[in-house]
Amino acid sequence: KQWYQRRVRGEVYNEEERQELLFLLFKHLVLGGPVCQYDDKIDRYLEIAKGLYKELITVQKNSETKKIELISKVLKVSAWDGDICWFPGDEHHQTFCYLILNPVNRIVTVFSHDYGKGCW
Repeated sequence: KQWYQRRVRGEVYNEEERQELLFLLFKHLVLGGPVCQYDDKIDRYLEIAKGLYKELITVQKNSETKKIELISKVLKVSAWDGDICWFPGDEHHQTFCYLILNPVNRIVTVFSHDYGKGCW
């Protein structure tokens, strides 16, 4: 019933699913930047989002359950002073900064974009 109610409202994914890194990467790629051209072929976006996701995250097999588990931690980072967002920039939904923490190799990967900057 919940699925049907979300579908009636035009929602395919719930809020928890929309916060997953793979969904966010796909959204950022599909929406593009200020000079993005329309494209009706989604397969390219799915392939690139999947490849990017695999490069950014770390998984390992659980020795007890034998299942593959995500061990990376993903943080969305921003710095605010009152009502002013200093980092990563404006509040546009295509402006973001993610830190992906790899606890095995002790590596932090920064994946960020500032919408509309550097286009012209």
